[in-house]
Amino acid sequence: MIDLHSHIVPGFDDGARSMEDALEMARMAADSGVTILAATSHGNLSQGDPGACLRDYRKRLAMLRREVRLAGIRLKLAGGMEILLTGETLRYAERHRLPGLRGGNWILAEFVFDIPQARARKRLEFLDRQGYQVILAHPERYDFVQRDPGCLREIVGERLLLQVNKGSLLGDFGGRAGRTADCILSRGLAGLVASDAHDPVLRTPDLREVRELVELKYGREAALDLLWRTPARILKDRGSEQR
Repeated sequence: MIDLHSHIVPGFDDGARSMEDALEMARMAADSGVTILAATSHGNLSQGDPGACLRDYRKRLAMLRREVRLAGIRLKLAGGMEILLTGETLRYAERHRLPGLRGGNWILAEFVFDIPQARARKRLEFLDRQGYQVILAHPERYDFVQRDPGCLREIVGERLLLQVNKGSLLGDFGGRAGRTADCILSRGLAGLVASDAHDPVLRTPDLREVRELVELKYGREAALDLLWRTPARILKDRGSEQR
């Protein structure tokens, strides 16, 4: 499996607190059958010094890659960030490239949960005009999607995919998120499922349980698409690897 959403880089955001936590997360991912894990730390590039933020991220990711290798963990870590789409971020994107997965054109993006639908759509349209391909993180957790999951039909396409969280499907984020996630998968709107892992205890990168659930409820082919084929296709369109 390939997991394109995690917060495994230690000490950078609200994910892994230490190198020990990060290595435990890496072992859990590998033991569950994950071969590639995207280290998508939160990237709020509208605050502080974006250049320093990116340099710090790349330094910490390089250190983690080295420790994973030394520990003998059979897991590849892909670079990338989870970009919070604010007005300030879009102004930054007018002058600078946003960090894509493996340095490519696909970016993992998120909104604040209470964003109005019209504003969300305008920000996605801006990214499309800028030439980005977008993976929208955990759409099932946004208020406007929970009110009307069918609205996603208007935005999903070859250049925009929906990433549903493991925790939503397993009921960890409440009934509304769970029902909305089920609706997205049942209607064939989801592009991929990912862990959005933050730690080795509560929000882990272990994908075994969600793989079994997806196979049972939506079919084996759906599980292969959501947890392997589509993520693999995204990583092939990568440009030059970010270090």
